[in-house]
Amino acid sequence: MQSCPASATIQPPNRRSAGTVTTIFCFGLSHHTAPIAVREKVAFSPERLAAAYHDLAEQGLAAESLIISTCNRTEIYVHGGAGYHRQALQDWLCHFHGVDPRLLDGHIYHSSDAEAVRHLFRVACGLDSMIIGEPQILGQVKDAYQAAADNGAAGPVLNRLLHWAFRVAKRVRSETAIGSAPVSVAYAAVCLAKQLLGSLEGKSVLLIGAGDTIELVATHLREHGVERFAVANRSAERGQQLAEKFTGDAHALEAIPHLLQDADVVVSCTASLLPIVTRETISAVMARRARGDLMLVDLAVPRDIAPEVEGVAQCFLYTLDDLNDIAQAGMRARREAASAAELIIAEEVGEFQQWRESLDVVPAIRRLRDHVEGRRQEELRRFSHYLDQGQDPRAVLEAFSKALMNKVLHDPIATLRQPCQDATNESLVAALDILFRLSDAEG
Repeated sequence: MQSCPASATIQPPNRRSAGTVTTIFCFGLSHHTAPIAVREKVAFSPERLAAAYHDLAEQGLAAESLIISTCNRTEIYVHGGAGYHRQALQDWLCHFHGVDPRLLDGHIYHSSDAEAVRHLFRVACGLDSMIIGEPQILGQVKDAYQAAADNGAAGPVLNRLLHWAFRVAKRVRSETAIGSAPVSVAYAAVCLAKQLLGSLEGKSVLLIGAGDTIELVATHLREHGVERFAVANRSAERGQQLAEKFTGDAHALEAIPHLLQDADVVVSCTASLLPIVTRETISAVMARRARGDLMLVDLAVPRDIAPEVEGVAQCFLYTLDDLNDIAQAGMRARREAASAAELIIAEEVGEFQQWRESLDVVPAIRRLRDHVEGRRQEELRRFSHYLDQGQDPRAVLEAFSKALMNKVLHDPIATLRQPCQDATNESLVAALDILFRLSDAEG
């Protein structure tokens, strides 16, 4: 498991030492660390998110916050406030949901700074999912961010973090094969259909059976362009329900020979003890149908489609074993792609950390600009008086620029001339060279 480990040190709010970056803290539990009986107790429904965000702010636990709550995880990201400690957020989460705090013991992970950023990037890219590279989690993270934004919980730091995560996910998708290989038999069936028939748009599919597996295959087929479905099922009620879901037509099993006439793909998964589709049926259908190749996918055990069907011209039969082999190969390919994705994430985490570190110098830059602006205004007022007296503008401008330079450089030069330790002098001179690029000027 790639968890979200705790940072060795977590700076409490308003007690940061010079040079540290503002903390981003991650706290949560997922399918890696907690069973569903625990996860469901602390899941957030959409209706309660507004109250959760308000309460986090009201309790002073977060200046900015993000809650990701799916069937596989509940995670809270905070920036600012007092929620930089696992116990504070664990107590709040349990109190909000009205559960015993001991319920979460041993199920929580937490991290801060670069590790928290890395964890969010991995989540958005599907590397922390039950199925490596699955794309649904990115949509869920985007929905979570939208909810946080709608409730005024995502400020400038988390806004930048989330948009960065979306960019990283897009980069991983485009630069690796993390989401291209099929890792389920349902998706493998769709990939095979696309390989055999090309585009699935305009194709007709016959579904034999109406269980969960058939529904999942149909869902994938529809996502890839199939619009015409026919459902043949022993139970008319269940067949009708599935047909309505996919805007198709429901039929009895006896209609299969007729339905095969117009099908491009047949997917079958029933509890029948004997084959539903025989070689004789397929041979008769293929002899009189005008359509081209027929792909048959048999996901049933015992098999719904007689194995001899594979010998009929223009028929391509795939069984559960065929699809399992493809899914296993896909999983291996995704694991290899995940290694490449981790390198991308490491690079992006480093760049994000550089941005965060730059935030610490912003107040110093502002003070410096205000200081120099004050000196400029003083000298501008003084030398404007000479212009009003009608003195030569070039001479006034020359005097103004020299005076301003002396004014701005007076304090730094005085500090450099003060007697102090050699190490201090060396560091000041080195800083001066870096800030004003004096070495480059000399070159």
